[in-house]
Amino acid sequence: MPPSRRCSSVSYGARFKSHLRISLISALTLALAATAGAGRHAHAADVAFEESQNTNDQTLMLADEVSYDQDNDTVTAIGHIEIQRGERVLMADKVVYDRKTDIAIATGNVSLIDEKGSALFFETIQITGDLKEGLAQEVRVLMSDKSRMASRTYRRNADGTSELDRAVYTACDSCKDANPLWQIKAAHVRYDPEAEMVYYSNAWVEFGGIPVFYTPYLAHPDPTAGPKSGLLLPTIGGGRNLGVSYKQPYYIRIDDDKDATIAPFLTTDAGNGATLEYRQDFRSAQVRMFGSLMAGDPDVKNDLRGHLDATARWDMDDNWRSGTHLELASDRTYLRRYNFNAPTWLTSNLYAERFSSNSYFSANAYYFQRQRVAAAAGSVPGVIPLLNYNYVSDPDSLGGYWNVDGSGLVLVRETGTDSNRLSTRVGWNLPYTADYGGVYTFRASVRGDGYYVRNLAWPVRGDTFTGTTGRFVPEVSLEWRMPFISDQMGFHQMLEPIVMAVAGPINVNKENIPNEDSLDFEFDDTNLFSSQRFTGLDRVETGSRINYGLHWATFNESIGTVDALIGQVYRFHDDPALTQLSGLSGRFSDYVGHVDYTPNAYVTMQYRFRLDRDTFANRRSELSATVGPDIARLTTSYIFVKSGATPSTPGSTEELYAALSTRITQHWSAIIGHRQNLGVNGGAIRTDVGVTYEDECVVIGLDIAKDNTSDRDFKKGVAVLLRLSMKTIGDVKFNTDVGPKH
Repeated sequence: MPPSRRCSSVSYGARFKSHLRISLISALTLALAATAGAGRHAHAADVAFEESQNTNDQTLMLADEVSYDQDNDTVTAIGHIEIQRGERVLMADKVVYDRKTDIAIATGNVSLIDEKGSALFFETIQITGDLKEGLAQEVRVLMSDKSRMASRTYRRNADGTSELDRAVYTACDSCKDANPLWQIKAAHVRYDPEAEMVYYSNAWVEFGGIPVFYTPYLAHPDPTAGPKSGLLLPTIGGGRNLGVSYKQPYYIRIDDDKDATIAPFLTTDAGNGATLEYRQDFRSAQVRMFGSLMAGDPDVKNDLRGHLDATARWDMDDNWRSGTHLELASDRTYLRRYNFNAPTWLTSNLYAERFSSNSYFSANAYYFQRQRVAAAAGSVPGVIPLLNYNYVSDPDSLGGYWNVDGSGLVLVRETGTDSNRLSTRVGWNLPYTADYGGVYTFRASVRGDGYYVRNLAWPVRGDTFTGTTGRFVPEVSLEWRMPFISDQMGFHQMLEPIVMAVAGPINVNKENIPNEDSLDFEFDDTNLFSSQRFTGLDRVETGSRINYGLHWATFNESIGTVDALIGQVYRFHDDPALTQLSGLSGRFSDYVGHVDYTPNAYVTMQYRFRLDRDTFANRRSELSATVGPDIARLTTSYIFVKSGATPSTPGSTEELYAALSTRITQHWSAIIGHRQNLGVNGGAIRTDVGVTYEDECVVIGLDIAKDNTSDRDFKKGVAVLLRLSMKTIGDVKFNTDVGPKH
């Protein structure tokens, strides 16, 4: 497409600020009156304005000068002309209008703005008085989304459609380069504004001026239009898991509030099937569903495999909301093998919620499917239901407030322990700030838990327990903070000692109370000043204890911001629920804390730690940092967890991740990332490399990943993904992977 002086955006409003608007009919009246008086030429500045009652049905004109030729029955306008009919506007240097044929010929810097906001540029055009029909040579089109088209001939028909011959279309800025990165060349193009579609006949897709794809027919929506039904660009791939694969999506625009996409999914090594996506919006609800079904995989026993990922939400009124989220798969490796999103656990949830200014209520039901974590058959629980209620009162005359928390749980298994639980907690809280600056918080609460348990195993006794049990847990705590502030020598500092005393009963965690929701216990700086550190309700931290620590923060324009905390817990009684590996057993706990350092906008570092109380040996460390601007940014994270430091880490974990992202130029960017297991018998986990080019018309990306994990029919290896997005047209993806077949 040749460059044009019309490529840049143009402002038309100021050009006609001082010109007079008249109708073509008024121009005729004007010219006749002028002929009887002062001659055959009339200037716009000498004419009174005749206002139209309906500008959509009238052709209006702005011009420097208008004249009428009685012999030929023509009206001629010269200089800065603007002719408007409804939402269509024609601009030119000269227009000659023949009243007998209702044809106007515009010449000199001709521009036509259509109803969609697209601008068409000509040297000359022949057009009807209502601007509905026209004929021109050598047209250039700048669409409202900045995409461009050029053609040898242009015809605008009475039905509103436009036709172009020997046309070229691109979303690239062809003003910069005569050969844009991509373009479509077609023998014939038809644009239907009512259908909001562009149709091509005998079209070639070119990249860098080189033809790479031919099609006798191609269509895409008008860039200003909403979604339209039709074929989308495919995803093509091949490799160790699927062989050669081809996915061809077809988009279905059902109505303004609902649509669907169906995509046949064909592979050479893993069977064939399809994916289906459906979306619908209601007045106060919405539904989203995505699923797949595949058959004929020779590597598995079950011939029919599939998955479903669906969400629905209903805002019943200002206070009530309900919905569901379903995550289901036919087996553990299906999602990874067919390149779908594959979390460690699939969680299906049905819920209802109520909100008010002081309270919150929720009812949930859960179903879980393991994907990577080993679990005995029938041992994964279902939760039907989980009820929660929370209430916070308005402050009383002392400034204190009440809170009430209630919970109900029914947890069942095919094999193993079933647990039914009712729990209620009532508390009163009183915050207070002393005149000298000390901040106090007093809390008092009482909690009661009741259980009905079936088939709870007692390994020591060698039998099981079925029956009712419960506990009563009163608790009182007082927290004191004293922030000391200083501002000297350009340093703004805060030093804050914190002490929290907690008193409660001893040994209320009975052996006949199952532990379902408090297994993943972790002691760190985030719960140092919590009265209860267990994540759920099945276990309670008991006994009298003191939590204490020191918080320090400083800010200086030269060194930036530093925020640090270190603390410990002292217990007056041992708590059997806290094992030695937890870091909280015995009288003194391990030390926990963090150091955050942000010297400037380009560097951020965080360090979280847990140190042995006797030897200061490292029990848990997390270190992360982000360094550099967008042009070159390094992100690193390191984690170390000592063997048995948490119930979910029976062995030591040591892992390092590093990623470097760079914005090479305005259009080029790249990223490389690597995750490494630093433990015994460790090694590389995953390596990713990606390069992306993006400008106004195209996105090209190449991603390469080496995955060193495998699971039955999911095989490790190298995956390659090539992404090509032609803006306004669609996306094409080519993915492949290489690795051992077995």
